[in-house]
Amino acid sequence: MAETFADFAANYPGAKMPADVREAAHWHIVDSIGVSIAGANPQEESGKAAAKLIAGWSAPSGASMLGLGAKARPELAAMLNGSLAQALEMDDKHGSSLARPGSTVIPAVLAAAEAGGATIAQAIDATVVGYEVMIRLGFVAGPRFLERGYHTSSLIGSFGVAAAIGRFRGVAPSTIVDAMGISGTFASGIQESTRTGSTSKILHGGWGAHAGMLATDLAQAGISGPSSVFEGKFGFFETHLTPITGALDFDGPATGLGERWYIPDTAYKPYPCCQLLHAFVVAAREILAEFAKDGTSIDDISSIHCELAEPGLTLVTEPRERKKTPQTPHEARFSLFFGVAAAFVDGDVGLETFLPARLSDPAILKLAAVTEAAEDPLSDYPAHCPARLTVKARGKTYFSHVPYHPGSPEAALTRDDVLDKFERNTRWLLGADARATGERMGAMPETAKLADLLACVSPDAALRKAS
Repeated sequence: MAETFADFAANYPGAKMPADVREAAHWHIVDSIGVSIAGANPQEESGKAAAKLIAGWSAPSGASMLGLGAKARPELAAMLNGSLAQALEMDDKHGSSLARPGSTVIPAVLAAAEAGGATIAQAIDATVVGYEVMIRLGFVAGPRFLERGYHTSSLIGSFGVAAAIGRFRGVAPSTIVDAMGISGTFASGIQESTRTGSTSKILHGGWGAHAGMLATDLAQAGISGPSSVFEGKFGFFETHLTPITGALDFDGPATGLGERWYIPDTAYKPYPCCQLLHAFVVAAREILAEFAKDGTSIDDISSIHCELAEPGLTLVTEPRERKKTPQTPHEARFSLFFGVAAAFVDGDVGLETFLPARLSDPAILKLAAVTEAAEDPLSDYPAHCPARLTVKARGKTYFSHVPYHPGSPEAALTRDDVLDKFERNTRWLLGADARATGERMGAMPETAKLADLLACVSPDAALRKAS
């Protein structure tokens, strides 16, 4: 697999990439930039931490730390921007592979392309390669990493980044194979922070970006890596998944490169919380519409029952006591009880939902207390994250089934939706010009420099616009 992926990364002509594939990569770049800027907001925990880090990480040249008005060595900028992209759980995600390339591949490509004076076209070429490799690796294991408590961003992200950066630097396929082999040594990432409310999980995107860039540096310096990194007895999948349930598919994911493209199917995430909650937000809005017809109030709710698949069910409901009354914003983002309750109270879920002040909102906690969950035997997870929501109020039962999470191919976000999201994420930095800036970035020709695209969202540009 490593040799097949490396040959694709090094040799597939960018001119043969279909227009819709390149357009998807361009807009995922814009979306990911907006998501990182949202994570840099000084109101957020991640933004406060980033502001402290830049004092020691800043350099006179290199790559931009998004939203922070500073530069750093490219691999450090990728680490920080990837972490900021995951901080609020709005980075993109591909369905059945569980891959999150927007917070791994894109931060690495942006850092390398900006520092190297590359064009948007070169960044798109590398982005497409990284997405395709990372997503296909996700197919090998499916949900088994999540069942074991691992997180795919830092596990498979570095492999996609190694392919993308190898493509960008124009290295030989053998060097990309070495970089993937080295990435296997760097592969890591545990999910325990989703159970405790700690924020270390946000580092997974950043680490995948950072590790893949370092792996390529080391491979170019002459460090070799095993070409059997994926299939070997002591390779990546065997060591991380043993004892393995069922057979691993090492043939299917590596076939069809350059014919079947997965980046257009990758979902933009509209809500700043675990994707497992997204369809429930839609379901809550549908039931609220029924409430309005019946003259029913959320104060009339006596019980809320949610159904979703394992292993996601455990992820967003345990430990029960902490998920019922989350104590930190990150814990709330992974609480089904809190997220569904907030959707009923506010009629939606947004950035403000998970600010510290909202965690003690009595209306939300009241509904969270009467919210329960069970496994959905009909779910097609991980292909989709569906929701079955039943609410009892004033002696009547309300039910909503949302089969496709918003952003999935069957419930895709429109371009306006993506721009609205960009505006929400960057308004704190760009003010009233936020949405127009997103439109401008999405319309920039591929011949333009990547640095010119990033200049649109620099704090200096925002200040000039304001003045």
